[in-house]
Amino acid sequence: MAGRDVDYDRPILLGCGRCDVQWTALTAAHCPSCHETFAGVGAGFDAHRVDGRCIPPEQAGLRLDGGYWVSNGERAPGKILKAPHHPGIRQAG
Repeated sequence: MAGRDVDYDRPILLGCGRCDVQWTALTAAHCPSCHETFAGVGAGFDAHRVDGRCIPPEQAGLRLDGGYWVSNGERAPGKILKAPHHPGIRQAG
């Protein structure tokens, strides 16, 4: 059964099962430990993990853009529909 045309105009919605963050970018990387969302794995996500622990993204040289943590030259790849409610980063481990 074919879907309605309006169904194809909706953004893809992804989310974390442990927090209330939802995002639309397929390239985004959401950390299951600190629940921050990054534009991608290589520049952002990997930069915030040091010795198996999360460090605050701003200490990793990242900046916030539209709810995503991005590195220099990157832009937010989609929309964050809900942002985390925690006041700061939670440390893993």
